Formats: sequence, structure tokens, C-alpha cells
Amino acid sequence: MNPSDAARQLRYAVASQADTYDYEISHWEAHAYEDVFAEVADRGDLSDVMNVVEELGDRFVDGTRPSAAEARQIADGVLTAGGRPLTDGGEN
Repeated sequence: MNPSDAARQLRYAVASQADTYDYEISHWEAHAYEDVFAEVADRGDLSDVMNVVEELGDRFVDGTRPSAAEARQIADGVLTAGGRPLTDGGEN
């Protein structure tokens, strides 16, 4: 999934939860998260990207927004869930 498409999915998720369009996420936050989405797409698969989108969307409550650093922590958690390695699995 293209990182900008993942950011768009996050905007839709937040908008559906809040029953309104969140302009704040459509600007700097979505763009800040695109780097995280790109990394997850490179290291994982579509399911991993969607899990990050979902978890970020769940955290957009009561006017709070996850920082880019928090988004990276979420992504690392998704990528390591179930024993998914953080490396390419190359030789020692």
C-alpha cells in the first residue's frame, strides 16, 4: 500500500469515528505518518500497514493525536508482534 493511501485510510477512519472530517490529520500528522507507513510497508505487509492505521485511528480520541514518535512505536509493536523480525534475517 502506498504511504499516502495509508494516510488517507487513517483520515477516513478518524472521520468515521468522530463523524466529522479532521482537517488537522489531513495536514502535518498524515504527512508525518507517511514515513512510518512507508517503513511498515517495506518491512511488513498490507495487513501490518492496516493494523498501524487502525491502532493510530483508535488513539485519535478526545482531541489527542499520537506524535510521529508514538506512531513509530506502534509500528514497531505491529512489526514485532508474533515474532516478526525487525531485521532482514540475513546471516550473522
